[in-house]
Amino acid sequence: MPRFSIIIPLMGDERLFDQTLASILRNRSPNSEILVIHDGTYQDPHGLSDEITFASTEQSSDLIAMFNRGVSLSTGDLLAFIRPGIELPSDWESTVQDAFKKPNIASVSPLITTPIEPHKIVTAGVETGIGFQRKMAGARWRTTPAKLKRVSPLGPTSWAAFYRRSAVEQIHPISENLSSVFLDQEIAMSLRTIGMGTHFSPETNLEIERMGLITCEQKLPHGRSAQRTYRRQGIDGGSVLRTASLIAWDFLSAPLQPWRLRQAGGRVSAVLHRREDREQGDYLAKLAAHNQSLLPLELPFQASPSEASELSTSRRAA
Repeated sequence: MPRFSIIIPLMGDERLFDQTLASILRNRSPNSEILVIHDGTYQDPHGLSDEITFASTEQSSDLIAMFNRGVSLSTGDLLAFIRPGIELPSDWESTVQDAFKKPNIASVSPLITTPIEPHKIVTAGVETGIGFQRKMAGARWRTTPAKLKRVSPLGPTSWAAFYRRSAVEQIHPISENLSSVFLDQEIAMSLRTIGMGTHFSPETNLEIERMGLITCEQKLPHGRSAQRTYRRQGIDGGSVLRTASLIAWDFLSAPLQPWRLRQAGGRVSAVLHRREDREQGDYLAKLAAHNQSLLPLELPFQASPSEASELSTSRRAA
């Protein structure tokens, strides 16, 4: 049976954290591990250090830094990244394991609803909109069989995400220069770029306390991260024209939607990260070429030690 590493990033709301942690402690298997990543201020008032590994980020309390730290410390076959506010049902491990039975699946996206409106989808994963903006898959749709069949996310959201650890290790660490709200989209697109799949699992129905916890972010970092996405994923074709048209559209729409000026500014500022994004794109292209040379059953698993070392060395040297 695969072992889960459950990573919980603690970013301030200890009440929501306590609720989420309680649901995990009630509904996890004995061989799983729990990793709580915090900013160094959490004091473990419940005395759970015998059951839980508490670790702080070394430099920042950004969500991406917490994800990177949790992956570095994890030892399980599968990763569960669960943010405070989410509650897990009793059968979550079995439904997630079933979704990972296909060997080409690197991530599983659960169905997230609220206790008040269980018949409406809060999110079924992350997807990419116009200009690579981040969108919630299936948001506000009803949870009817017909609607659920239409859901096809790019990958899970950072609110509740399940990954095959050996797949994530190939793209780890995630750049901490990105806006943290783009963590899930960056992971999803990177896994897709290197040839790995995702699966939407409506049977894994998790609850979030209230819909308002899942919100948008400031538009300047949103625009910058959206603009950087296509470069990091090595997407070809008309990048200069694409950038110019998106910025022009933001300016033209600004009289009715003033926030678009900040988004346009973010797109312009993305040029400062051009070198890092190109290097990441080259690295992912090397991983994709390597994975294509493997048998399909080997895709989700890590390269041999010598091959992985060679790819990692080339990434640092880039």
